[in-house]
Amino acid sequence: MQAYGVPHTSLLLPLALLLAVGCTPLNSSRDSGLHSADESSAWYSPQVFSKRIRETGRRLVGKGYDPDKAREVYGIGEMHYRAGLADKNSPRRDELLQAARRFRNAADRWPDSALEQDALFLAGESYFFADHYPRANDLYEQLIAKYPHTKYLDVVAVRRFALADYWLKLNEVRPQPFWAVNVTNRQRPWRDTFGHAVRIFDRIRIDDPTGRLADDATLAAGNAYFTRGRFLDADSFYTDLRNSFPSSDHQFNAHLLGVKAKMMSYEGPDYAGQGLEEAEKLIRQMRRLFPNDAEQHRDYLNRAYAEVRFNQAEREWYRARYYDRRREYAAAGFHYEVLTTEFAETPFAEEAEVRLAQIAPLPPIPPQRMEWLVNLFPDTEDVRPLMASSEPTTTSR
Repeated sequence: MQAYGVPHTSLLLPLALLLAVGCTPLNSSRDSGLHSADESSAWYSPQVFSKRIRETGRRLVGKGYDPDKAREVYGIGEMHYRAGLADKNSPRRDELLQAARRFRNAADRWPDSALEQDALFLAGESYFFADHYPRANDLYEQLIAKYPHTKYLDVVAVRRFALADYWLKLNEVRPQPFWAVNVTNRQRPWRDTFGHAVRIFDRIRIDDPTGRLADDATLAAGNAYFTRGRFLDADSFYTDLRNSFPSSDHQFNAHLLGVKAKMMSYEGPDYAGQGLEEAEKLIRQMRRLFPNDAEQHRDYLNRAYAEVRFNQAEREWYRARYYDRRREYAAAGFHYEVLTTEFAETPFAEEAEVRLAQIAPLPPIPPQRMEWLVNLFPDTEDVRPLMASSEPTTTSR
């Protein structure tokens, strides 16, 4: 039975944390005297406070800053890691998971050190070879966030590319519904396997834009969206590949797939036609920059070019017919003229030429109906504002 006035043991740990965190700035400033005024005044900010909570919690459970202990734990982790890689039987995973825990412990005990960098990388490797792929990716991302120019950047890119590629293929074989949550399979994310895969591809090119896999990851992300039918998203990655990696071996594919994505995303003459203009430009570039590759895809490029030109002419025809129905024959004639001069190879050109001859004698704009009613209202140019503008006037200095 608990004695009156004695706090329950469940309250002791939070109380100790608060006391330790509250005393840390005073003790450290008294001992070292190296804290600046800004540091001492910002110790209670949310970021610093949460960091001190974590540090104090680790100290209370015996996992605080201790370089000697970090080296010891790191060495134990190396033994488990080597044993796990050497063992081809079932204990392999257990050894690797033990190694991962040791490496993470070592990293916590000696932050901002070369040992922490090595420990984070090996913890990710341990999870990777133990087939705990989401946790491996978490450790790789933690490593890159803490050490953006780490010496392991190339290896990490290879590992993450393999993870993303595996998740895409796994999602094709066993699609994961948007509402499903994974709690048993350690090889795939807890949800949205496709989204996690594309995100990794995107992060690879952002984390190391000059790396040897940056262009591969950009193409892979675009292809993933293309396969899903998300052509606008795919086109954005193909465009980035063409612009950001001019020396990439994927330049021709980025042009070709970009044309396909732009054409697949076109929704008809009632919608924007910028994609058609860009597709036509890409086809011309392909024939000029990659003549050999373009020759191998000559049939498709000819069909694509003809389709692009037809769709562009159709858009002009829709504009002309719109003004024609409104009896605005000057505007209609302008678009008919564009059809006859710039799209002469399309079937719309002949019809436009016939209609141009028909509307030539007609007035350029329709007559004003109920003119007497319109004249009752003053012209807009003659109307003065009832109130002065409230916007302040600028004066030259």
